[in-house]
Amino acid sequence: MVMSQQCKVCSESGKSCGPTGPPDGPGVDGSDFVLYVSGITTERCGQENIVAYAAYCQLEAELDRPIAGYANLCPAMISSQPQEFEGMLSTVKHEIIHALGFSAGLFAFYHDDEGKPLTPRFASGLPAFNESLGLYQWSEAVIRRVSRLWDIRGGEMIWHHVHVLVTPRVVEEARRHFNCPILEGMELENQGGTGTELNHWEKRLLENEAMTGSHTQNRVFSRLTLAIMEDSGWYRANYSLAQRLDWGRGLGCDFVMKSCKFWMDRQRQRRHPVTPFCDTVRASPLQLTCRQDQLAVAVCNLQKYPQQLPLEYQYFDRIPDVAADQLSSFGGAVEIADFCPFSQDFSWHLSGEYQRNSYCRVSENQPDWWRNYGAEQYGPDSVCLYQKSAFVMEQCTRKMTYPDWGSGCYKVSCSSQGLTVYVQDSSFLCSRKGQLLSVSVRVNDWVYNGVLVCPACTDFCDDCPLPHQLLPINTSRSNPIDPCSSSPGLAITLWLLLLNMLPLVAGLLICHCS
Repeated sequence: MVMSQQCKVCSESGKSCGPTGPPDGPGVDGSDFVLYVSGITTERCGQENIVAYAAYCQLEAELDRPIAGYANLCPAMISSQPQEFEGMLSTVKHEIIHALGFSAGLFAFYHDDEGKPLTPRFASGLPAFNESLGLYQWSEAVIRRVSRLWDIRGGEMIWHHVHVLVTPRVVEEARRHFNCPILEGMELENQGGTGTELNHWEKRLLENEAMTGSHTQNRVFSRLTLAIMEDSGWYRANYSLAQRLDWGRGLGCDFVMKSCKFWMDRQRQRRHPVTPFCDTVRASPLQLTCRQDQLAVAVCNLQKYPQQLPLEYQYFDRIPDVAADQLSSFGGAVEIADFCPFSQDFSWHLSGEYQRNSYCRVSENQPDWWRNYGAEQYGPDSVCLYQKSAFVMEQCTRKMTYPDWGSGCYKVSCSSQGLTVYVQDSSFLCSRKGQLLSVSVRVNDWVYNGVLVCPACTDFCDDCPLPHQLLPINTSRSNPIDPCSSSPGLAITLWLLLLNMLPLVAGLLICHCS
C-alpha cells in the first residue's frame, strides 16, 4: 500500500528537516505507485515543442522508491489523429518512466542490489545537495564526468565533456549494444536545458530510443532503459519485453566514444556509407533515403543555421555547393543530437496542408496514383528500398522523371528462398544484398521503368537461405513493356498541369519531451 506520509520542510543544505502540515494518512490501499495525470496548459507547455513532462512526488522512507508521481500532457500538443496514436502512447510511457525513476533528481537515491544507497547519506538520511544543479548530488558509483577527444572541422581536436551513467547493468548493456568493451557507461544528454539535460539518454548515440529527449521517429524501449530501471534498486526487469534498438548497434568504440565527424570521415575513407549519420543538405530536389530501420522514406536533416554553431559542433570541412565560409553554420536539425545530421522520416505537404507521412507500413500514406512517381505501395508488409535511379514514366512518345528520388516503399514477403519484392503485379526475388531489380510495370496507361536495390534478406526475414544456398548475384529484370502498346487514358496536358500545381514539400517531425 502507498502510505501518505507527513510532509517535511528542510533547510537549503538538506540537513535540517522538520514536520509540517497534517500527520501521516492512510494512503492508497493495494497500490505500489500512484500517478497523478493532468492535461492543462502551463508555462512549461509554452516552451518550444514541449509535449508532456513528468516527475516524482514522494519517496518511501526505507529504500527511497518513488511511490507517487505526476505527468502533465500539454493540450495543444495532443493529437486526435489515428496516425499519431502510437506517438502519443510512447510519450505517456516515456513520462511514466521518468516518474518511476529515470530522473536526474533521483540518481542520488539509487540503491545497489542489496538495498544499500549508492550515494553516501548525512544523518538526515539525505545525500548532499548541489546548489548549482538544484539536485541532490549523486556519487561516482552512479554517474561520472568523462572527457573525450573530439574531432571538429579543420582537422582540430578539442575536449568534449559528458556525464556517463555507470551502474553495472547499464554498463553491461551499453558495451554489448555498441560492441565496445572499454565503454565506461551510457552517456546522458548534455543539451536541452533543465528538464532535458541529464534526464535522458544522449540523442546522438541512441536516436530513437524512447528515453532520449525528443521524439523524432519510431520510438523503442530498449534493454538499456530496462537496465537503468533495474539499477535503481527498485525494480526487476523482464528483458524479453525489450524492443530491438538498431541505432548504433555493433558500431564499436569509434562510434560511441568519438564525434560524428570522426565517424563520417572514417567511413568515407573506407568507402562505406556514413550511416547512421548523413551528409547531404535538405534542398530541392530531395535526395530521398531510408530511415535506419528501413521502414520509412527519409531525408537527411542537415541544414544551415542563421549563425555559426558552437565550435564543438562544427563537423564539415566541405559540403557540395556550400561555400567554405558558410560551413560553420551547417549541422543536423536536432540540436540535442550534438547537431549530428541523420535521416528522418517526414510529411508530404500539399499547398501547405498536411497530407501523409513517409512511414511505409500505413496504407493511408499511399500516394494518389497521379503522384505515385516510383510505383510505390504502402501497407503493413511494405519496407523502404533504395532506388538505383529515378523511375521514368513513359506514355508512347512522352517521358517524365520526377526530381525527388532515391528511395520508396514497396511490399515484400519472406520465404525459404529469400526476400521477394513486389512492384504492382510483378514480383522479384532478392538473392543477395545489393542485387539490382530492373522494374517495368504499367500503372494507369503509364509505364514505369526503374531499378531497385535489394536489401539483405536478414533485414526483414527470420528464415533466410544460408550463404552457400544463394544464387549467383545478377540483375533481376521484368520484361520491358512497350509504352505505346496502349492508348493514353488521360490527357497529357492534365498530367503536366497537376504536376506543376502540386509541389511536394518535406517537413521534418520533431517534438521534445521531458
